[in-house]
Amino acid sequence: MHLIIKNKVYRHLLLSRILDNLGASLYNIVFVVYAATCFKSQIIVSIANITMMIPTLFSLLVGIRADKTKQKGRWLITCGFVQASLFTLVGFIINKPSLLVFAIVCLVNIISDCLSDYANGLRLPILQKQVAKEDLVSAYASSQFAIYVCNLLGQTLGIWLLTIANQQFAFIAFINALSFILASLVLLPIRQDLTYQHTALKEEISSSSKRGKDLFLQVKTIFQEQESVHFIPLLLSIMLINMLASAMTSIYNIILLKKPLLGLSYSQGVLMVEVAMIGGLLVGSLSTRDYFAKRSLKTLVSLAGVMLLLTGLSQLFSLPAIFSLLFLFITCFLSGKVNPKLNALLLSQLPSQVLARVSSFLTLLFTLSAPLGVVIFSFITPFSEKLTWLLFTGLAFLSVFFTTQKKLS
Repeated sequence: MHLIIKNKVYRHLLLSRILDNLGASLYNIVFVVYAATCFKSQIIVSIANITMMIPTLFSLLVGIRADKTKQKGRWLITCGFVQASLFTLVGFIINKPSLLVFAIVCLVNIISDCLSDYANGLRLPILQKQVAKEDLVSAYASSQFAIYVCNLLGQTLGIWLLTIANQQFAFIAFINALSFILASLVLLPIRQDLTYQHTALKEEISSSSKRGKDLFLQVKTIFQEQESVHFIPLLLSIMLINMLASAMTSIYNIILLKKPLLGLSYSQGVLMVEVAMIGGLLVGSLSTRDYFAKRSLKTLVSLAGVMLLLTGLSQLFSLPAIFSLLFLFITCFLSGKVNPKLNALLLSQLPSQVLARVSSFLTLLFTLSAPLGVVIFSFITPFSEKLTWLLFTGLAFLSVFFTTQKKLS
C-alpha cells in the first residue's frame, strides 16, 4: 500500500491494469454463458473453451514484439482504445446470435487477449525502471492481489449485470469497451513518465530456433542458480498442473449444462467454480511472508499436484461437489504463492531489452500444456464424464511423480 501511495507511475499503471482486467474478466464469464444459453450445445461451449486458450500460443511472439517496440508508453495507451473499438463492434452484433456472429466474437476475444498480453509486456520494462529493485516483490504482489480481486468482482458483476439486464449480452460488451477506454485514459496524465531503461544487447540472434534455445537456457540457468532445482522435471510437473487446472473450468462449463452444481443455475454454477479458483489465487497472494510463501518452488508445485489428485479422486468416488471445489481452491492458493516469486526473479535478474520476451517465454513454457488440456478435455467430457476424471486423476498422479525426481534422464 505504501508503494501505491508514494509512487505515482506505479499507481496509474496498476489502476490501468485493474480496469483492463475488470472488463476482461467480466466479459470472459459472459462469453461462456452466451455460448451455452444461445446455442445450448456442448460442442459450442467446447469451442468457446478452446478459443479462450488460443492467445497462449502466441504469447512468445507477442512478448518479442513488445520488447522490440520503441514507444512503449504510446502503444500501451493505444491498445486500450483498439480493444474498446473491438468490443463496441461486438455490442452491436452479439444480440443476433448465429454461427457467424459467434465466430466474430471468438475472433475478437482472441485479438483482445493478445493485445492484453502485448500491453503487459510493454508495462514490465516501465515498472522495472520506475520501481526500486527492493520493492519489486511488493509491487508485483500488490498488482497480483488487485488483479485477482478484479477478476473475482468482474465475474460476479458480469453474472449480476446479465441477470438484471435480462440476458442482454450487448450491454456487457459496451461496459467492457468502457473499461478499456478508462484503462487508457488513466495513463494519459503520466504519459511522459512511461519510459524505460534501454539496454543494448551484445548480439542479436537471427535464428528463431537459436533464439528459442537461448531463451530456454537463460530461464533454466536462472532457476537452477536462484532456486537450486532441477528444471526439466519441475517444468513437466508445472505443465501438467497448468493443463489440469486450466481444464477444470472447461470440464465444468460442459458438465454443468446437464448436471447443476449444488442446485445452482448454469451461470451461477460457472461463477462458483471461478470463485473457488480466483478466491484461492486471491488468498494465496495476500501475504508473501506466511508459511507457504517460505516453502521452495518444488514443494509448492508438489502440493498443488496432490490437491489436483484429490480433486480427481473425489469426482471418481462421487463425493459431494464441495470437496472438489475445496481442493481446487487450495490448488489455486498455492499457485498464488508461486507467481510473485517467478516474476520478481525475472525482474531482478534480466535487462529490460529481453524482459518481456523471457517473461513471455517462461509463461509459454509453463502454460504450453494448458491449450492442449482444454482441447483434450473439451472433446472427451461431452462423451464420457467417467473417462474424463480417470484421465484427470492419472495426469495429476504423474505431476506429483515428477516432483519426486531428482534427475530426468
